[in-house]
Amino acid sequence: MAATVQIHEMTAAGAGVDKTSGTLRFKSADDQTVDSSNRIQIPGAGSVYSYTKHIRFYFSTGPSVDIQNLRCYSDGGNGLGTGVGLQYDIPGGGLGTFPNIATNIAGTDIFTKTAGNPPTSVDMDAINTGPHTSTGYKGDHVRMQMSVSSAATQGLTPSETITCAYDET
Repeated sequence: MAATVQIHEMTAAGAGVDKTSGTLRFKSADDQTVDSSNRIQIPGAGSVYSYTKHIRFYFSTGPSVDIQNLRCYSDGGNGLGTGVGLQYDIPGGGLGTFPNIATNIAGTDIFTKTAGNPPTSVDMDAINTGPHTSTGYKGDHVRMQMSVSSAATQGLTPSETITCAYDET
């Protein structure tokens, strides 16, 4: 039987919210609510940063054999608009719980990671490696953060898609 796999947005307490086929909203508040409150303001100079968002795989039903090669990637093009970026890192070895912060994580541009296998995609089981055979949280946390520079224009930022993938046997 195939596994039931979800993508969870994680909190510092380690509790996740199912965001499979859902939306992460980057903003100036540390919450998982998808709304227009707490918008990121365009600074007069320099850059400002959203609170970080963490995603991780959650297996609510385990695989028949195993799941390996957890990864995520973008379409390779930043459609967020001038002066807006999205960076990622794998904090603290990818395991445990981590606070959401609004200071620069100095990560890697997520739009440099495209379809395929690592290193062209983000390796989500580099530390917490597979094969994964049971239920629960698996793989590494991916922490993401939006940056907004003074060059950004006002208005709603277009949406972007981050794809999460795995190999199941």
